[in-house]
Amino acid sequence: MDVLSHWLWGMAVTHGKIKGRFSGAMGVIPDLMAFVPVMIISVFTGHRNPSVDDTTRTEDFHPLSWEIYQWSHSAVTVLIGFLLTWYFMHKYGTPRFISRFYVATMSAKKQAALIWLPWLLNILTDIPSHTAQFFPTPVFHPISDWRYDGTRWSEPSVWFTNLAIIIVVYTTMILLERRRKASSQILAE
Repeated sequence: MDVLSHWLWGMAVTHGKIKGRFSGAMGVIPDLMAFVPVMIISVFTGHRNPSVDDTTRTEDFHPLSWEIYQWSHSAVTVLIGFLLTWYFMHKYGTPRFISRFYVATMSAKKQAALIWLPWLLNILTDIPSHTAQFFPTPVFHPISDWRYDGTRWSEPSVWFTNLAIIIVVYTTMILLERRRKASSQILAE
């Protein structure tokens, strides 16, 4: 899936609990981790990443991209991150720089889950939207090499379906927020 969609889905899945700039960023970090380091390396080594089209394969990219992608797109990584975050927040409390992103007070477990949920959603949406030839999502890496041969997210049927669902979700969130505000104003009067 494209990075903008991951950002929007990350914001939507934590709407009303975490501020969007944080959850949106968590939704794109798995992709940025896999590709930004290689872009930086390419500046110094002259390695050129290919232009992406329907014939582009994983092997066309710098091998480091795939190595990082396997870890950044693994639910095992998310589980470990969640457990470590939960433990830290339970034992030491929420760090001040993170607490400002929460909209409401909640338990350490819920805070940790909401931090990692956009990242997990990135992985789950990438499973059906990547092919075996182009960055198949290694959801259980390093435990298993299982991957699903999906349909490229750039395929118009997938891309426009995703766009339509995002529009419906955000329209619904806006309408529900307006209804909630209107109800609270009526109760206040």
